Amino acid sequence: MKLVSRVAAFALTAAAATSALKAENNAATQADANAVTTAAADYSTTNKATASTGKDVKKVVVPAATTLPTFTLFVSEAYDSRYMFRGVDVLAGTGIISTTFAPTWHITDSDALTMPLWFASAVKSNKNASAYREFDIPLTYSHIMGDFNVGAGYFLYTYYNLPGGNRPGGTGIQNEVDVNAGYSHKFGDVTLNTSLTYYYELGTANKYTYGSINPGSSFLTPSLGATIPLNFIKKDGSVTFNPNTQYNFSFVYNPNQNGTYVSGANNWQFQLPVTWQVTKVWSVTGYWAYSYQGLDLYNTAKSLGWAGCSIGASF
Repeated sequence: MKLVSRVAAFALTAAAATSALKAENNAATQADANAVTTAAADYSTTNKATASTGKDVKKVVVPAATTLPTFTLFVSEAYDSRYMFRGVDVLAGTGIISTTFAPTWHITDSDALTMPLWFASAVKSNKNASAYREFDIPLTYSHIMGDFNVGAGYFLYTYYNLPGGNRPGGTGIQNEVDVNAGYSHKFGDVTLNTSLTYYYELGTANKYTYGSINPGSSFLTPSLGATIPLNFIKKDGSVTFNPNTQYNFSFVYNPNQNGTYVSGANNWQFQLPVTWQVTKVWSVTGYWAYSYQGLDLYNTAKSLGWAGCSIGASF
């Protein structure tokens, strides 16, 4: 669950994938969400420039081609010291290891459809984790219009050995749809990007069946991020700093310590990822993140930090 920036090259393989894939979850995926959208838009602009001038102005982070391949694939393996999902420390006391497999169909240079499959497992079993496993099947669409982008998606989350609730065998199901919009723009070597994503829950009330989130609840995520080349480390622009911050809102989405579903300013968080694009295919990322919440959210400290790392490849 839940989609650290692999920078622009990974955007070419994930396009819409990571922008929907856990865009709200851990720092790694949130940074992916913003970097992917920004880089895809930048790639489109770059191709137009390349066609007219003959210059590959983004040689380091995009392939020397004038159009995207019809199909691309992004895969990654990641570790997060906490499983943070929409401001909640889901498995307090243990981190997660996750695998992403994201095939993308680039319908046009501006439109993409992707299914970023995501599987995660708890690093260790305890009273919270209970040998936790999760498998998510999202389907997302994105469209780029110059510096602007819009998208929509559907997510099917399946939780195994999920603590709490009346779920036979500990299995939980969550269904949701989302819509999103964003804007990105380059200022010299730095790309700034903003996005707004709204998630709406479908399905069955969690107190009575396999459902995990009450239907009709929703979650709003405004975010602001940047992609900053660290040229003092590597002058070719292959090392980037990709900070991102969110101020999230819950609408009867998350429960508090008493089990009452609450609404309001859910949490503020920021992520500080650094990515090294080792080759056009491989990259590595490390990050640190922080979250503060004032709704007394279930199983979650008011103030906490976490970290993680990942390795990924694009084809």
